[in-house]
Amino acid sequence: MRKKTNRTEKEIEEIIRKVNGAMALEGMPLTKEIKNNIRNCFAGRSTLERERQKVIERYNQLYE
Repeated sequence: MRKKTNRTEKEIEEIIRKVNGAMALEGMPLTKEIKNNIRNCFAGRSTLERERQKVIERYNQLYE
């Protein structure tokens, strides 16, 4: 079940900015694709579980 959050676009962008900053400190800034995935989760167009599964499937294909 997809659940739309009540966060504003500005709040979502602030969250993404903070996460990107933390990841950049570790040398792993967010890509445009990852930022879009986060937006989709907040907008209810996707879920964390669905996005997580996509990543797992992508890496499983690389290492089979």
